Amino acid sequence: MIREPVAPKIELDGLPVIDAAESEEITVAVSADDMQSGDPKNPERHPIAIALRRKRGVDDARVSKREVLIRRGDRWFRYEAPSHIDGFPMLISSWARAPR
Repeated sequence: MIREPVAPKIELDGLPVIDAAESEEITVAVSADDMQSGDPKNPERHPIAIALRRKRGVDDARVSKREVLIRRGDRWFRYEAPSHIDGFPMLISSWARAPR
């Protein structure tokens, strides 16, 4: 069976999804509490998403193996998920813009 690549979302919760600027990188501290209360299989409850919501200027976040979505105001910004996202436990995660 051949699987077609999944097209990136262009809208989430009725808001546009935009590729983040290439130069923008984010670093976030994921606490033991985030790890314990989070669920890596649920993009809304992923430990990194929980940690991101504490950051100034982040209104919401979703994290999957493929991408990180951060809502700021009325727009979502898409980042490529770090290659080590499955490497739990981890304390710091950083990533850069998703490729086009």
